[in-house]
Amino acid sequence: METFNDVIKRHMATVKGMGILEDDININIEDLQQISFNLGMTSKDWDLVLKEAEKRLELAKDHFDRKSFRNCILTCEEAQLLNPFINGVRGLKAKCFLLLAINENDDSYLPKAEKQAQLTLSKEPKDKNALEVIATISSKNRIKKTSPGSKPTKMIIIALITFVILGMGVGMFVFTSGSSEDSLAYQKVEMIEKQLESAFEKHEALIPKVMSLIPNNLEGEQQKNKIKDIQSKLSDSNLSIKEKYEFHEELGKVLSAIIYGKSSENDTEMLKDLRTLLEGIENRIKTERKNYNNAVMEFNSQNTNSKFEKL
Repeated sequence: METFNDVIKRHMATVKGMGILEDDININIEDLQQISFNLGMTSKDWDLVLKEAEKRLELAKDHFDRKSFRNCILTCEEAQLLNPFINGVRGLKAKCFLLLAINENDDSYLPKAEKQAQLTLSKEPKDKNALEVIATISSKNRIKKTSPGSKPTKMIIIALITFVILGMGVGMFVFTSGSSEDSLAYQKVEMIEKQLESAFEKHEALIPKVMSLIPNNLEGEQQKNKIKDIQSKLSDSNLSIKEKYEFHEELGKVLSAIIYGKSSENDTEMLKDLRTLLEGIENRIKTERKNYNNAVMEFNSQNTNSKFEKL
């Protein structure tokens, strides 16, 4: 008879295998619940899994308070594997990576801290830990730029993060630079733009697989030429983010027409996978567009000299 521990292990393995933690597939919690039900989980099991995720998050916070940062990261990842949509986990992981970099004087943790913080803010724009991480790393980078050839000491970095966390707060710390490019609002726009770019790359990565489905007839040639024309336009390195978004909207319509235009009688596993991937990627693009426009509105409301264009 299957125990609850068996249910948890199977669920965590499913989540990990789907690549949700790496943000490879963008689905919502209702989709994940349905997948879990299809694999034999009951409604009661699902509720228990979500409660178990909350317990792991509380345990992770306890590890953090005890300055056991590696254990905190591992426990955060367990919470994510139980519930990838739980709030607070990614930001806590980002802060742990930053504190490992500071306490061990090891800058190799900083890219992990920054990446995790950027991912957090794309999903939880007001996460305090992620904002603190971005502000601290930004300050560290400014020190490097203003002091060529010199390496900031551990004490300087500790002082910086202490100032950010316990002092005047992230907003005040960032905005005192007097430059809009150093503002927190500007950083949010930049970070979400990177998330959009990542989604665009995944969109374009589907092209070769979809092209292989196109038949060798007149309609097929027209579809191929349309895709090639869009690819050619997207290869222009001078495109604005708005132009890229518009071309990807056009690309999405062509790809959808091809993979959804097939008769259901001719469905293959590859075709089903492509539909799932395309839907996930396009949902992510829509989400990042919404986040981008919100960040642009925030930035534009705080700056009179320069403005971003909404998508």
